[in-house]
Amino acid sequence: MRAPPFSAYARPLAIVAGLLVLAILVVAAFPVGLLRATAERRLSSHFGAPVTLGALSRREAISFTPEIVVRDVRIGQPAWAGKGDFLRVSEARARMPILSLVTGRAMPRALHVKGLAIALVRDATGRSNWSPQARAGETRDDGGATGLETLVIENGRFSLRDAKRRLELAGTLSADPRTGLAASAAGRFDGAPARLEATGGGTAVAPGKAWPFHARLTSTPFALDARGTMAGVLDTGDMRMTMRAQGDSLKRLDQVIEAGLFGTQRIDLRAEVRRTGRDWSIDRLEGVIGRSRLQASATILKRDGRTRIDARIRAVQLDFDDLADDAGLAAARAKEARIGKRVIPDTRINLSRMGPTDGVIRFSIDRLLVKGGSVFRSLRGELRLDRRVLTVENAVAGLATGQLKGRVRVDSTGTVPVFSSELTLEGTTLGTLIGQPDKIEGPLRGIVRITGRGDTIRQAFASGDGKIAFVASGGAMNRTAAYVLGQDLGGAIGQSLSDRDAMVPLRCAILAFDARKGVLHPAPLVVETDISRGTGRGEIKLDGETLQLAVNGASREKAALALVDPVRVKGTLSSPEISVAPARAGGGEAGVLGTIGRSIGSALGLRRNPNRTTPPPAASGPDCARLASAALR
Repeated sequence: MRAPPFSAYARPLAIVAGLLVLAILVVAAFPVGLLRATAERRLSSHFGAPVTLGALSRREAISFTPEIVVRDVRIGQPAWAGKGDFLRVSEARARMPILSLVTGRAMPRALHVKGLAIALVRDATGRSNWSPQARAGETRDDGGATGLETLVIENGRFSLRDAKRRLELAGTLSADPRTGLAASAAGRFDGAPARLEATGGGTAVAPGKAWPFHARLTSTPFALDARGTMAGVLDTGDMRMTMRAQGDSLKRLDQVIEAGLFGTQRIDLRAEVRRTGRDWSIDRLEGVIGRSRLQASATILKRDGRTRIDARIRAVQLDFDDLADDAGLAAARAKEARIGKRVIPDTRINLSRMGPTDGVIRFSIDRLLVKGGSVFRSLRGELRLDRRVLTVENAVAGLATGQLKGRVRVDSTGTVPVFSSELTLEGTTLGTLIGQPDKIEGPLRGIVRITGRGDTIRQAFASGDGKIAFVASGGAMNRTAAYVLGQDLGGAIGQSLSDRDAMVPLRCAILAFDARKGVLHPAPLVVETDISRGTGRGEIKLDGETLQLAVNGASREKAALALVDPVRVKGTLSSPEISVAPARAGGGEAGVLGTIGRSIGSALGLRRNPNRTTPPPAASGPDCARLASAALR
């Protein structure tokens, strides 16, 4: 987690103090005036820009807490930041214990600055003129106690030009022991007019006493407010605050705190936050994103160059569409219009660019909101991240009845992420899964065991190997549909005319597929009822989610008029098309009439059917228990 607003934007005030202290530390020796040239060389090397110190002196000849005075301080901008000066100070006076200078841990107790002008610059890679030792793309966020008991700033001005945050501000700042600290600036945030207002308590604070502050950044698309206390004046390394973020997207907040957040629908979030050194604690976060409502807590620890997160997230209700901004949703709609509606999600799983972040996030979603409806109702699990290997453990997706549970793993340590799943379906019904309980019903179990490579879940399935199987038994099937399954045209017509809603016992439905390089082949595909049996062949291509299946059926009784052509399932997983016409160009009504004509010809003995591959079922039918057990292994 990066610094929140006060630390990110009011923190330049602490930087001013730090820079001045640094200059004083380098020259704080007897006699200080003789070290001016040495100090200028060392500071110039540190900042990568010319540094000049007009004069150096100390007020007291003998003192255990001398006051060091620096006049006419100038630090130029590094070449990459443009022309002008980074820092100018007419005069700065700092008082500090002499023993702290000797031990190398000097911090001023009092700082008085006159005629301050500071121009902070950061480029799009994250390189900043106030932290020149940090590598490009890396933001140093060490916080730090200033140790200040008294701070005075007279005639102060500052500007901030931050290309990475798309923020430009310029304004004034002052600090007084009685009236407190005040910073006021105007500019633009992401192209929109913006304003920053920051205030703090009196800048003469006794040791151990909390220092209050309030900072607010406002713009047309976004507003961020933070108020709380620090352990001392500008002590951003030890603070407690309450934050509120409102805007058109979570991405706006990420521009400020740089936590790797993404575009979303409109947000209104509140959080209680603590910082101790480099560690953060979010004691409570709650609010809304679009129509989703969530609560969370987290700790973010930084150890040995890595960030470790331990978080809990609960959503009372969640719409996954809220986790994309308008541009993202429009792009998804355009892609769907181009390639058609898909069932397998296009969720990105490539974590190769993730920094040194590990940890665990325990999540639960009480209610899933899905436009158009869904069999999924809730979701919970534990997300663990270890050096770009993400594992979702104890995952449970609740259905209207039953649940899908198991484990998902994404390994992003290689060139292309490797996705693997080990999921089981239990406690639900076949009718719930396909959304037609009036046509077919029965207790359902299943497995989804796929391993593949890709930047998204969809790509991983499209290249995946493994097995997908669903097994139902002891249910019922629409009797008319069962006659069609058995290719008994006469029975189907008669049943439809007499009672089209009648049901027949379903002995078993074995819908098992072996996956090889994203292509599913039946292993086996069998549906057995009391009056018919159907067996399937063909393939399902997960790259495109296209179906090319043929079901050959047989009636358990002699059919008066048997269909000679198999039942074909074509189209896509999201829009399957079932027909009895032969697999050839044309089709339509002529194809159906042709099928009926061929069936009548076969029934009258006028036509042979050499392509029929499924013999009539034996009276006992298949061994459903054995097939089910084999399918789920």
